[in-house]
Amino acid sequence: MKESDIIRSLFGTVPPPEDDCYFLAPNRLVTTDSLSEGTHFLHKWSSPAVLAGKLVEVNVSDITASGGVPKECFLNLGLSPTSRKKEWVMAFSKALRSSLHQYGMKLAGGDTFSSPTTQLALTVVGTVKKPWLRSGGKPGDYLYITGDLGQSLLGYHCLKKNWKEGQYKAAIQRHLLPKSRQSLQKPLTKYPIHACMDVTDGLIQDAERLAIASKGKLKIQIESLPLHPLAKKALGMDACLGSGEELELLFLSPKILPPEIQSIPVTMIGRLETGKLGVQFIREGKNYLPNNRGFLHFAEEE
Repeated sequence: MKESDIIRSLFGTVPPPEDDCYFLAPNRLVTTDSLSEGTHFLHKWSSPAVLAGKLVEVNVSDITASGGVPKECFLNLGLSPTSRKKEWVMAFSKALRSSLHQYGMKLAGGDTFSSPTTQLALTVVGTVKKPWLRSGGKPGDYLYITGDLGQSLLGYHCLKKNWKEGQYKAAIQRHLLPKSRQSLQKPLTKYPIHACMDVTDGLIQDAERLAIASKGKLKIQIESLPLHPLAKKALGMDACLGSGEELELLFLSPKILPPEIQSIPVTMIGRLETGKLGVQFIREGKNYLPNNRGFLHFAEEE
């Protein structure tokens, strides 16, 4: 079964939510995200400090993508024979407190348990004046993305193939500890943002989700995409399009935004149109079909 089919089965006849955050009127957001050993990380690559930071960042990114600010969180900590050691727990705890302090967040509770493998989950509660929902896009909106794409996947390949050259240092860091775009939350509220999400499964899959939620067709210009030059050279263009865990913001606005906000690039890459729901990539004036959709947690034939 596909991941979307599994999620739909859990909700039965009720349509599943389209957003990573749940909006509790009048001004609260709730999200949860997990890091599972063997799926999201390996201990030989990720220190306890890195894992604590990443756990916070991926959850803060969800709150950011809904237009909010994180406030409180709850931690579920499944400790394995490796992670239950005192030195691991102390290093993780110190880094967690530091990451939470960075965003002014409070650890309000959670659960700790023994597990064969390390399982980390954080639930974050945030505040928001008016949430950015994936479903808010309107025909004619411009599609924007922050930063660049491809470095996270390049970092994974560097770790897997033991590429240690200095030119790959930033990519490795991007994969191990991506950063949310929370610093853009306040500046972006100055503009009308109709819909937003963060890039966690790659542009191909996530743009499709945004298009379907907003009931339109996203037409994306390949030549406009801010692909990281080193990643594009090492992995190819299609791989960069499917690079996940980038935590960049993908959003729709009716306005022309500046090309840089808070020293972070903001690139217009397409528009939302009426038509068949989904994504249409255009390269040199012709339809372009990427040869890979990126990482899938579950194969369709399972």
